[in-house]
Amino acid sequence: MEHELLKDHGKAMRDPVWGYIYLPEPVLSLIDTEDFQRLRNITQLGYVHLVYPGARHSRFEHSIGVYHLAKQFLSRLLTSDPALRINDEDIRVFIAATLLHDIGHYPFSHTLEELVPFFVLHEQRARQIILNQDGPIYDILQQQFQVDPIRVANVIDYQNPQVHLPEDDLLLANILSGTLDPDKIDYLLRDSLFCGVPFGESVNRDRLASSIKFDPAHQRLAITSKGVSAVEALIFTNYLMYRNVYWHHGVRSASAMFKRSVQEILLHPDNELNVEDFHKFTEGELVRVLKMEQQRLDLAGSAELLSGTIFRRLYKVGAVLHPGDRKQSMMVYLDDLYHNPEKRRLKEIELCNIFSKKLGRRLCGHEILIDIPGFNKSPEVDLKVFYGKDIPPDKKDPLTFGDIEVTRLRDSLLHNFEDQAKIFRIFCINDTELRQIVSEEVKQFLF
Repeated sequence: MEHELLKDHGKAMRDPVWGYIYLPEPVLSLIDTEDFQRLRNITQLGYVHLVYPGARHSRFEHSIGVYHLAKQFLSRLLTSDPALRINDEDIRVFIAATLLHDIGHYPFSHTLEELVPFFVLHEQRARQIILNQDGPIYDILQQQFQVDPIRVANVIDYQNPQVHLPEDDLLLANILSGTLDPDKIDYLLRDSLFCGVPFGESVNRDRLASSIKFDPAHQRLAITSKGVSAVEALIFTNYLMYRNVYWHHGVRSASAMFKRSVQEILLHPDNELNVEDFHKFTEGELVRVLKMEQQRLDLAGSAELLSGTIFRRLYKVGAVLHPGDRKQSMMVYLDDLYHNPEKRRLKEIELCNIFSKKLGRRLCGHEILIDIPGFNKSPEVDLKVFYGKDIPPDKKDPLTFGDIEVTRLRDSLLHNFEDQAKIFRIFCINDTELRQIVSEEVKQFLF
């Protein structure tokens, strides 16, 4: 018998990606909380709208889309052969987690999460919000979903090294997050649609959904062999979106400017902003309080950077670290700068001082920015493929997605992602002389 939360009933919402999505009463109660409604004013893609103006969709509709797709996945898994064995409480925990997986997001997508140690991952913020016993979400999970809020937090924040996850919660987390998960599928198709790029159209979503299978040996999602081409299209779409959209040079420029602008405020000894409050802000509210603090502290450089992201006066590419430049020692160094933003800031100031002397004119220390895409963003392709009676000779079912009998896409795409999508750039103000000298000489002073 189908679980009540997996049925299509309740209030209907029309979604541009999935059509009608049905929201029963417990789900509506979560959606109606202030924390969830705030997501209407948190853009899904941060500064992507500066390059693709249509990309103004929010974390709100994405979260509801993930909930809808997760219901379909779960219904499929519960009737697959072999079937996923979970109880009614597990289903309620999973549905709640799909809705709340982005509840802890800061404004401007993932940008602020890269400012360690000021900010934590949004999954950890989600745990704090969910486990706030004075908040409405905690009460709704207990009273209406009849689940322990800790379990919901575990499914979302499953990679937290300070938390030991029970096996039941880890199983649900593996369904929500991975190579083939509702979160990734929704954001790739939704982002592609609103950016106006055709990449997501190549994904056969019906074939993808019908080929979903549960892998009991590895306790995670798998597919049948009929779904290989659909998964290939999804993985390739992921690559194309990073190369053309998420890591577009204009997007990365604005993100680097915003991070450095916020960093200057938070490092000021008289700063009065509390980073613990940032997850409560909408994007408009955050910009307003940042401007007020910049004015109070007389931070002209920080204000100039923030203003550039608002009125699209973006820094230009001064230099690019091409694949041939990326020696092992350089990658270790960049990884250190990525995980230690204060070191990156000091290096940016050092570069400004060097080129200030070379040009014979004053630079204030924020005119050159180092942009380092996330080291943890390489495509994860960890998926089992079940062939059944069609298994190739001398092979044992299931195969791995990287096996040559399945596809050769994985290895070639991983290399291409690292070489062509993950581009390390040095940005600088739109100054012809500075851009020229940065282009010619910055690499010798960078390391």
